[in-house]
Amino acid sequence: MMFSTKVVTRYRELKQQAPDCILLMQVGAFMQVMDEDARQVNEVTGLKLQLGGEVDTPIILGGFPVSGLDAYVGKLARSGRSVAIAMQAGDKERHIGERVMTGALA
Repeated sequence: MMFSTKVVTRYRELKQQAPDCILLMQVGAFMQVMDEDARQVNEVTGLKLQLGGEVDTPIILGGFPVSGLDAYVGKLARSGRSVAIAMQAGDKERHIGERVMTGALA
């Protein structure tokens, strides 16, 4: 999995827009998840995690092919977790386009 500070920065910006959701962000042919979200995805799905970044500020990363998106979202939703999905546009910009919310409605 390739590590890019631009991707990490964008992930964290989008995460601020959906703090109550696990954020899955498309990076090329893969969906990436970071930080505490990566731990939660690992807990539910067994997704293998990696460390990236600097030694004194490591970043936990996980990823899976875009083709597995439905399966991962389904597993996360069935476990009671809400998911925000940020797909990559033609200009490589990413925005949250869909949210799968779980739990009781207010």
